[in-house]
Amino acid sequence: MKIKFFFICALCALFFVSCGSKTVSYLDQPASDAYDKILKDEMENLPDFSAPAVLVKDLRIAGTPSDLKWYTSYPKDLSSRALKKGGIFYGFLGDIPNTFRYMGPGADELCVRLFNTQMPLLWTSFETFEFMPCSAAFWAVDISSKTVYYKLNENIFWSDGEPCTADDWIFADEFCKSKKIVDPAKNRKHNNLEVKKINDFCLSVHILDNQIYTEQELLDISNFKPIARHFYKGQIPDDWVARYNRTVEPTTGPYILKKYDYNNGLHFAKVENWWAQTYPHFRAIANFDEIFYRIITGDKRPAFTKFARGLFDVIHIDDPGEWAKAEASKDVQNGFINLWRGRHVPVQGPAGLFFNTQAPPLDNLFVRKGLYYALDIDGMISRVYADKRVRLHTIGSGQTWGSAEFNNPEIKKLSFDPKKAREFFSRAGYDRVNSSGILVNSEGKELSFVILYDDPSLYEAFGLLYAQALLAGLKLEFRQIGGKLFDKIESRDFQAWWGSLNSYRLPDNYSLFHSSFAKSKSFNNFFGYSNPEMDILLEKYEKGSLTYVEKAAVNRRIEKIVDEDALMIPSFYKDTIDVMAWKWICFPAWLNMKYQKYLDDPMFGYMWFDGDIEKECLKAKDENKILQMRAYFLSERYK
Repeated sequence: MKIKFFFICALCALFFVSCGSKTVSYLDQPASDAYDKILKDEMENLPDFSAPAVLVKDLRIAGTPSDLKWYTSYPKDLSSRALKKGGIFYGFLGDIPNTFRYMGPGADELCVRLFNTQMPLLWTSFETFEFMPCSAAFWAVDISSKTVYYKLNENIFWSDGEPCTADDWIFADEFCKSKKIVDPAKNRKHNNLEVKKINDFCLSVHILDNQIYTEQELLDISNFKPIARHFYKGQIPDDWVARYNRTVEPTTGPYILKKYDYNNGLHFAKVENWWAQTYPHFRAIANFDEIFYRIITGDKRPAFTKFARGLFDVIHIDDPGEWAKAEASKDVQNGFINLWRGRHVPVQGPAGLFFNTQAPPLDNLFVRKGLYYALDIDGMISRVYADKRVRLHTIGSGQTWGSAEFNNPEIKKLSFDPKKAREFFSRAGYDRVNSSGILVNSEGKELSFVILYDDPSLYEAFGLLYAQALLAGLKLEFRQIGGKLFDKIESRDFQAWWGSLNSYRLPDNYSLFHSSFAKSKSFNNFFGYSNPEMDILLEKYEKGSLTYVEKAAVNRRIEKIVDEDALMIPSFYKDTIDVMAWKWICFPAWLNMKYQKYLDDPMFGYMWFDGDIEKECLKAKDENKILQMRAYFLSERYK
């Protein structure tokens, strides 16, 4: 009879869970044990993540004001003593990305993450939001003229071997201002910048608007990435969106796409002698020689099956049911797969159910307001997600800058109340019930609409929403359409859709709500929403002479109008990062930083491959032995 036991060792919010059996044979695992010992030792002395700016004395650059004060910072090397370089990382994607462009139509969060890997002027800490050297080794701020000066690292190289200079930032600014890229958000950002070359390795970025900014705000606004001028021969193609849809630019980042196909996925290779790893704070990232992303279509079940077969290294666990199944799975119990849970403070953008306000019945405000009470989001969180999610009440969360709080804490969505929902639906004309129990109007038309989505794991959650909505006299239809969701939204061929938008540290809502986009066949303002008061606020937020504290107040009012006009129903967010990883994938003792969203980023993340641990796993499999089960909880400090 198998006897399970758990060994818990707690050090500074770290514990390991070991599980074994008396009737099976354990393989000696010196490599794994050595790794665990290093983790325990390093947990006692977590690294110093701080990177305060340091004044650089006697630095003068011709062509810049003589009274400038130049700064740099000296972030620490975060490498674990257990860190090993090399090996191959295997990940998976649900489909080939929409485009290999990171701007313009179809460039979603995944495209940005995979292909917008050029290194910015300054790096931002995910722990403290402090600025650190990156493409620029030094910086200076002239607050009175709202101009930031950047002295570039003189040893930056593109992945094709060409040197990267100030000309590439000048070209990037021209590129991002161009209408040819069909990206209004990029256009707006760069139309507010005046970028000048001072010499091959120095440039200035002047902020053009009338707003008042702090030094940190000026650094944030002026910080952007280069584009390889030589690759485009200094010209922005008229047909850039179409011609470069599946073309990869050179990068100054650590990996470049080498090949792809629609069946086997994407293959990235490490840039040889990557220039940025001369910085101490980049020595612990980009640890793999190669990265392969396999394409696994359909819902998550085939992905779990193929993960269990060892076809890729890490898989995220999205809900409590998946975690329970993971704990009980054979390879976890037998010690070949580890469980990892990290805590973080999420910066969350709009997520939930989005409405097309020009599509009946959602063109009626009372219907949309009734939906606040008819959709049981709290019940979904408690019953489907076992209270492992946090309710969203507005279109953003965690968006702050110093004392500037951009999200409106006064907005609180009320709980499920079918009686209250029916009162609003009645005011919209749905005041009688048919034989199916669904509300109808005077024409006999049922209160019903279709919700589009692309995540098959939502099946159980939508089942609950469907059943609860019936109590309010509402019939919901859920339709999974996968990769075609974006096209449906862009063409306005939808009533409602469930999903999430990109999350930014500071809100950027102009293209989302401004009436100038209300009737355009684009992703901008897919709500089809027009409101003169909202337009004024959006324009004020974009162009007004405001501090960040004042901008935050404007954004809180924007969020209030979104709430009053019921443009969407916010859903929830997750403040843990849960993954299963084969034992040979290792993480540092601190696991993740405070605002770090992903654990499975092989390009800029801190994980690595341990070939000695892999050999132990393969030997145990060959000898029909098992290893010690491990579950790691290393960042409870952020709970």
